[in-house]
Amino acid sequence: MIRYGFACKTIGVSGADLTAITLGRATPENMLGVCRHNLRALEAMLRYCAEAHIPLMRISSDIIPLASHPQNSFDWQRELQAELAAVRATLAQTGIRVSMHPGQYTVLNSPRQDVVDRAVDDLVFHAAFLDALGADGSARIVLHLGGGYGDRPSALQRLTENLLALPPQVLARISLENDERVFTIEDALAVCGTCGLPAIFDVFHHSLNAPAHGTQAYWLDRAIESWSPQHGRPKLHYSQQLAGGKPGMHSRFIAMKDFLEFHRSLEGREVDVMLEVKDKNLSAVKCINLANTSVSRHELTREWARYKYLILERDQAAYNTFRAMLKADAPTAHDFYRLVEQTLEKEIHGPQACNAAQHVWGYMDKLATAAEKKRVLTAMGDLQNGPQNLPRLKRALLGLALKHNVEYLLQSLYFYI
Repeated sequence: MIRYGFACKTIGVSGADLTAITLGRATPENMLGVCRHNLRALEAMLRYCAEAHIPLMRISSDIIPLASHPQNSFDWQRELQAELAAVRATLAQTGIRVSMHPGQYTVLNSPRQDVVDRAVDDLVFHAAFLDALGADGSARIVLHLGGGYGDRPSALQRLTENLLALPPQVLARISLENDERVFTIEDALAVCGTCGLPAIFDVFHHSLNAPAHGTQAYWLDRAIESWSPQHGRPKLHYSQQLAGGKPGMHSRFIAMKDFLEFHRSLEGREVDVMLEVKDKNLSAVKCINLANTSVSRHELTREWARYKYLILERDQAAYNTFRAMLKADAPTAHDFYRLVEQTLEKEIHGPQACNAAQHVWGYMDKLATAAEKKRVLTAMGDLQNGPQNLPRLKRALLGLALKHNVEYLLQSLYFYI
């Protein structure tokens, strides 16, 4: 069985937005408020994943902002005991596999000791946070190998030494990932072998920076073999190239054709796949449905409810095709997402955008004040001249949906894409 998940944030999930804070505003009172908000958001993400049948997700490293910053003295473990206990209970109840991935500044093989010291502090935080959630050994901290610094063998040796010097409870959670420029999966496996760690095979990075020998399947299997039962299911990363972006930039969404080729290439291996993509949970649900040979009409209809106004503002004919498709005897996920991709690539035109906005407005027109009605209707009228005012209209409609808690609309992707 192959399982799919997403990283760090959600789109169109009520109550799941994270909040940040700058160091200048990081008073104990402000930190407490922000962290409480973020932990409630994490609970919402976990519950969403369980409801959407998404079995794994990555927790943002900013869940506790500035947690390892030397000038931040907020004692998150002491001050957030009740909130952490609530997340711990939700994690245990849902059974979602979680992970974390420190950012680009957490470099354990730097020749500068101050950089290494900060990296160690950051890894200690990540391990402590996962421990505070009661997460088992399958909750990994994913780390790149770092820089080459003009001497790759010395950089790898430095990484190995610094890994082995980590506190045991921190080292036990580390997994190493190949990158797209410096270190290949062969390098990652060499260090993992010395340190007793599992390697995460990043498919996209491998396509840009592969070892000089061996097929993708060969290196995938070597990476899978590095996992032991205490590490959880073998894990890999999958992403696609952003069209027109520089090599290595992640795409807006996971395109169906290339994904299905990748899925088939796994040939029944028992792995967990983290999707690294800009539309986050949307592509996770899409890939789960595409990989499922028996997606029900009910599940596709639920997806349609989220996409319908995005479709309508682009193409009335496609909107009608979707409705007919979902009334047919056996609608398929492949047909559904193929048409989604085709339609979302189309340009938005003013009259069609106005038509979709009127459908959305119909849920709230009787709830709005006179001033709100005037603002929405004026913005809607401006759409007849072109879609340049659509963002302003959508902000107004979203504000009303939030004000009146119109859950059906808040779950729609109309406001977020």
